[in-house]
Amino acid sequence: MGLASGNNRMVSQFEGGRARGYRESIGGMGTSAWRRSMSEATLRAPGDHYWPAILDLAVLSLAELPNAPSQHEWLNNRRSFTPSDGVQQHFVATSGERIVGYACIEHRHKTADGGKPVEGEYRLFVVVAPSARTTMGTRLLAKLRECLINLGACRVRVLEYEADARFISYLEEMGFVRLKSFNLDDGSPVVGLTMDAPFQSLV
Repeated sequence: MGLASGNNRMVSQFEGGRARGYRESIGGMGTSAWRRSMSEATLRAPGDHYWPAILDLAVLSLAELPNAPSQHEWLNNRRSFTPSDGVQQHFVATSGERIVGYACIEHRHKTADGGKPVEGEYRLFVVVAPSARTTMGTRLLAKLRECLINLGACRVRVLEYEADARFISYLEEMGFVRLKSFNLDDGSPVVGLTMDAPFQSLV
């Protein structure tokens, strides 16, 4: 999901229970109804009242990851982003009253260690349920490509936990290239993936 997982302190290395109710709401739907909700979802800017549901979805997105860490810091990094920090474009996908996806690209004016970031390089985050990767996930990636093209981006990058193998495989199928692996401060192995403009495989 773009390391929902992606805490600020991790960025310089790459450059050099809450979901239970949400899962139950999905589990109560038939497969055809769930797929229909994906195709009928509406994209909109995230309001303040959406953040608790985005957090639930972030937890759910890591359901295949053993001992998934808390996503509160990831959420705070997205929510606290201001124009003085750089460029952020993000949106949620809603189906009725439910949040079924979150997508974001960011370019910060400074790296986590205070350095100057690569011009035109953006960080990407996509948050969906594992079962919705090839449906809603692919739709969100296509929308993010439009944003990247409009911003004149030259490269996009994603940071994911190495243990989230299925999501990494999905990203590689979508055209992302594995760049490097390293451990976070807490010892968790992560994988960095990138894609260069014009991001054609995301169409």
